[in-house]
Amino acid sequence: MENNEKPVAQSKHQLTEAYNISYLTLQRWLEPIKDELGEYRGRAYTPKQVQMIYDLLGRP
Repeated sequence: MENNEKPVAQSKHQLTEAYNISYLTLQRWLEPIKDELGEYRGRAYTPKQVQMIYDLLGRP
């Protein structure tokens, strides 16, 4: 069953909590897509960036 909920903006802390991983692990997992993902601006990834992360890692 596919989850059709739209992603919302999330901070790095929220992502580490959702995936139950450390900050360093998140950085390592995102390394392959850092150029496509773009900059982390402000205090959260945009919904579009979060969708890219979900596409790479799967939903938490």
